[in-house]
Amino acid sequence: MKKFIAPILSVRNETHDVKTFRVANVSSISFIPGQYCIVSLPDNPQFSKTTKPFTFSHSPTQKEYLELTIKKMGYFTSAMFELKEGDRLEIKGPVGEDLTFEESIQEDIVFLSGGSGITPFMSMIRYWAAKGLSNNLTLLYGNRTEKDIIYEKELDTIRERHPKLKIVHILDTPSSSWQGEKGRLSKEIILKYTSEPTKKLWYLCGPPPMVAAAKKILSELAVSEENWKVEPWEIPGKS
Repeated sequence: MKKFIAPILSVRNETHDVKTFRVANVSSISFIPGQYCIVSLPDNPQFSKTTKPFTFSHSPTQKEYLELTIKKMGYFTSAMFELKEGDRLEIKGPVGEDLTFEESIQEDIVFLSGGSGITPFMSMIRYWAAKGLSNNLTLLYGNRTEKDIIYEKELDTIRERHPKLKIVHILDTPSSSWQGEKGRLSKEIILKYTSEPTKKLWYLCGPPPMVAAAKKILSELAVSEENWKVEPWEIPGKS
């Protein structure tokens, strides 16, 4: 694990309440898709001693910078949203072994995600695409509205180039013109888009109620817990 202070290279708006911070990888940190880091704000007196975990969202094949995609949810993230190019973050990591994806994994994978829970899966999908891996990937991604979908255009681009990636958006309160799935993640939606669920590897990340519902569905489908990988949002400040 390394600890260092690095400048922000750019800040990109993903949605109305989500930003991606690109940070110089001054310590040449390397990580496995799905790992996270511990962040503090060294130049903000109010938060210089406060630390929060955030997942890497870029592919580890990209060595020059780190990317953190963050949803505005509280005082700390609100302070981060005031940062701009040239400001600094203190970073410690990588951390986490619960939700990782490595090149050696051969199984087909289903990602069950909600909101900013897409972040670790975006790192995995980018890595999978960059390495040209052979797994079939299915992303079932829940959000409230069309405006809340993070990475929508990039996901569409990757899907066009890599037909082994299937993406299904599920919206809770979509507009009247929405043609995709509506409501919330359900057993019916899972079975509609995945076959032989007991033979898949399942990754879960999102708000605790969504993850709890997903676990219940997988249990009903007789998927062994050995085939689940779950992001531990119980970590203080993870959300």
